[in-house]
Amino acid sequence: MPVIQKMSIINWKYCQENSDLILSAGLQVLIKDKPNNFGTVCEDCYGNYLITNKNGKWSYTGEGKNLSKRIKQHSKERTSTFFKTYIKSDNSAKKIKLEEFEFRTIKNLIGRKELEEFTIVNYPTNLNKFQRGKRELFKAKSDKKLWKEVQENYLQIIKQGEKQFAKSKIFDWISADINYGAGIYWIEHKEDGHIYIGESSDVFKRHATHSGKTYFSAVRRNLGETILGFKLQTINGRKRYFSDNEDLQLTKYLNSCTIKTMPISFGRFELEEYLIRKHKPVLNRKENT
Repeated sequence: MPVIQKMSIINWKYCQENSDLILSAGLQVLIKDKPNNFGTVCEDCYGNYLITNKNGKWSYTGEGKNLSKRIKQHSKERTSTFFKTYIKSDNSAKKIKLEEFEFRTIKNLIGRKELEEFTIVNYPTNLNKFQRGKRELFKAKSDKKLWKEVQENYLQIIKQGEKQFAKSKIFDWISADINYGAGIYWIEHKEDGHIYIGESSDVFKRHATHSGKTYFSAVRRNLGETILGFKLQTINGRKRYFSDNEDLQLTKYLNSCTIKTMPISFGRFELEEYLIRKHKPVLNRKENT
């Protein structure tokens, strides 16, 4: 299959229109990385990883802000998500030991979540139980240099995404026209200002979640505690809900908010993180330092 050549200009628009091409290049770089055992120390950097056993039958992928910590987590049976899944999945009498798995990594400054989703479908990985079906199968191959160029220009690309997001239409919360699929969203209150910036693989569903019961919505829980002064009540050992009256007040508050969204096919984690660090919305706890 011929290699598809990249365009000469790498910018936000190009990354959105050619996300699969970029991710294909990233996956090639990840696969070609030298395999390491779990006794090996890797970098303390943002990135993606691919875990496989030596015959390639079992595999798992993920992303993290600190690859070293994430790999250490997977190196212990008690904390390893992929290994627990493997134990449940393999019905053979002789199971593979954790030390028989190895990992590959790739430093990633933009496109972490998308590369994880792309790898699950296109490698593919059979030990990932979540994030399935977030990307389509992509058969074309691209020049691995494309990945390098995108990473080298990550900050410029993110800033261009910020400018594009600033142009997004603002809707009243209760009558918002929300896009389906992956993207970011910005919630603002007429008196309290911008209160939350978030991302999701499906912004439409996330808006519906925040509009529903508190149990499933971190935004509602944080809003009730931080702005409205409510006290979360415990169910099944977890602080997850408010009283019915408090829930109604939360819904009333959100209905007085506005929301703007933007579809994103590449870089939603990084743009969200950049905007949170810059604007410091009161309800954002991660990145808000």
